[in-house]
Order: sequence, then C-alpha cells, then structure tokens
Amino acid sequence: MKSRVLPILNTIGCLILSVLIVIQWQRERAAGASLAKLKTELAAAHDLAADEAKRATNLERDIVVLKESIEATQKAAEASARLMEEKTTQSAGLETEISAAREQVKTWEAAIAARDEKLLALDAELTATRKRLDEAIAKLKEASAR
Repeated sequence: MKSRVLPILNTIGCLILSVLIVIQWQRERAAGASLAKLKTELAAAHDLAADEAKRATNLERDIVVLKESIEATQKAAEASARLMEEKTTQSAGLETEISAAREQVKTWEAAIAARDEKLLALDAELTATRKRLDEAIAKLKEASAR
C-alpha cells in the first residue's frame, strides 16, 4: 500500500506545487503590469513636473519683466508730473505776462487816443490859424492894392 500511496501523494503534491506556481506566476504578472502602469504614471508625473517647472520659470521671468515695466512706468509718470508742474508754472507766468502786456496795451491805447485828441485840437488850431493868416494876407493884399 505504501507503494501506491506515494505516487498518488507525489502526484497530488506536484499538482499543488503546479497550482502554487501558476498562482505565483499570475501574481508576478499582475505585479509587473502594475509596475509598468506605475512607471508610466511616474514618467507622466515627471513630464508634468518639468512642464510646471518651465511654466514657473516663465512666470517668474514675466513677473520680473512686469516689475521693471511698472518701475519704468512709475518713473515716466513722475517725470510727466514734474514736467506738468513746470508747464503749469510756466503757463501761470505767461498768463501774468499776458495780463501785464494787455494792461500796457490799454495804457498805450489811452495814450494814442490822447495824442489823437491833441492832434485833432492842434489841427483845428492850425486850421483856424491858417484861416486868420489867409484873412491877414487878403487884408494885406487889399491894403497894398489901394
């Protein structure tokens, strides 16, 4: 009996070992597939991290450029404000000068009007004097003709 039981036991043991080997082989395959999937995900994560690092670098560069642009804009605005103040001051000075010039023109117009009145008065006197002179000449001619 012992001789018959051993081959059956041996066959059962081989079958159990074969089943264990198949189960282990399937687990290895599943682990390999899982490992391949994880490697793919890891590569995708590395690519995504690299892209994000590039994007972050570009954004930092853009921030630096924007800061420089803002500084330049602020300096230009300050320069424009100073120039505006200078122009406003200059404009106020010119307006004062224009007012003074207008007053001077009014004074000159008044002086010219007074001169014109004097000239008209002198013209009237000259005309009267000429009339008297003509009358005197006419009397002298009458007197010399007599």
